[in-house]
Amino acid sequence: MHSRAKIYRKFNHRVEVFVPRTDKFTYEFEGITVSQGPYSFLEEILHEFDPDVVAIHAPTLSMARHISSRAPTVIWIHGSEALFSVFHNYYSPWELKEKAKGLVWDPLRLIAFGHFIRRSKPTAIVYVSNWMKRMAELYTLIRHPLSFVIPNPVDTDLFQPLKATEDACVPVHAQELKRASVPVPVRVHGLSVRSLGWKYGIDIAVKAYSRFRDTDLTILGTGPLRQYLSFLAAKYQSNVHFLHQSIEHDRMPRVYSRFGYFVAPSRTEAQGLAMCEAMACGLPIIAASTGGIPEFVKNGVNGLLVQPENPLQLRMAIERLISDDSLYDSLSENSARFAKENFSHERVYDREYGVFKLCAQSPRSWSSFSTITE
Repeated sequence: MHSRAKIYRKFNHRVEVFVPRTDKFTYEFEGITVSQGPYSFLEEILHEFDPDVVAIHAPTLSMARHISSRAPTVIWIHGSEALFSVFHNYYSPWELKEKAKGLVWDPLRLIAFGHFIRRSKPTAIVYVSNWMKRMAELYTLIRHPLSFVIPNPVDTDLFQPLKATEDACVPVHAQELKRASVPVPVRVHGLSVRSLGWKYGIDIAVKAYSRFRDTDLTILGTGPLRQYLSFLAAKYQSNVHFLHQSIEHDRMPRVYSRFGYFVAPSRTEAQGLAMCEAMACGLPIIAASTGGIPEFVKNGVNGLLVQPENPLQLRMAIERLISDDSLYDSLSENSARFAKENFSHERVYDREYGVFKLCAQSPRSWSSFSTITE
């Protein structure tokens, strides 16, 4: 959201951000005015700021009755807010209590989300992938007449191919690197930037790297399955290394420059922003053909797709990539080009501004606003 606000500000639009909170205050962050407070404060902001468009991310039912602006509204649907989490691998097989809660609360949450859309009557809805659009329409039973698919943006001026060198400014602690045995970057070293949750499928990658001596995988991230994945790596004698630390976003391109390819063995993924940032840095992608991933990873063009839940096929794809220099060079070049053409700030801005202009020009008529019954 902040990235989008900066993009709009970069193109000389007035931007103000509101975040629902109990305490009321306003501050400036990187040139963007951010106001926090109760929804009554939002009504004041809408009245004083008088926006041409209200862009809503992470909408909640309680927000609906406070969107009283006469300006058109555009809602973004990114993922979990419109998914039935139990059906999309948010929980590991042994999290039975969490699954049971999901079976109770997910239908209520989705009903509330659908009610928000009907009540707030947004002028348009933007999804980050076609897969996300299909899933949201399936679970909310709503098909909006003005629906658009626009991926989340990547700063391709920051995330771009870098020449890796010995003295590169690497934003990880030297001690961690030593323990992980990550040498000067070459194309045979893989990277996965993932939260250590079940839906991201890191356990699948751990199994794929069992006694894999031709390459290794560094997994950068933290999450609830940290201990389990460490146990699994030891059990399978996997050539994987974990870096459990936080790295500033603008230093990530240097991290990507130290590795040869990116692994995304996800069970569920609406887009995969870290994957797209790695793509912008010229890393070929090896990913599971699930969710929205095939919309961004074109098999044999900018990456290799494998069947979900298939460690053997993942391993074979990795072997193919690191053993074929011609394939590697082609995928790497196409990755950076694809990211530039589809995720750059300029490209995303052009598409989103087109949505804003269309919404501003279109009358707010709901005759075609339909509930899916077929």
